[in-house]
Amino acid sequence: MMKYALATLISLPLLAAPCAGQEGEYRINADGSQGGFVATTAYVSDSVYIGENAQICDKAQITGYAKITGNAIISDYAKVWGNAHVYGDAEVFDTASVWENAKVYGQAQVYGFAGLKGNVEVYGIARMFDATYSSGRYY
Repeated sequence: MMKYALATLISLPLLAAPCAGQEGEYRINADGSQGGFVATTAYVSDSVYIGENAQICDKAQITGYAKITGNAIISDYAKVWGNAHVYGDAEVFDTASVWENAKVYGQAQVYGFAGLKGNVEVYGIARMFDATYSSGRYY
């Protein structure tokens, strides 16, 4: 029995610390709901909604009425604002920006100097970098 218990413990996957172990805290959203992790070095305005599994890391900035939900991660110097929505397993990082009504979801990644604005949607396994996109659907 002891061998079985030890083998089970060893085989359990280790849970990664949010934002790779950065200092921070779990946010309480304006509506009182449990929000995700926000690093102490990141900035999130009171009007933003952060889902309970989302992570805002490094020096990322989230403002306006943006929503970050699902398992989304915003990191480095990335910015999300306006009515933008990042969700699913999507990531926005480096110095990328997502604003106005743009949506990033699925396993999409937006990075480098990329900018998404307007009614653009990036989803699936799309990778957007080093350009500005203002309309269309990319997957």
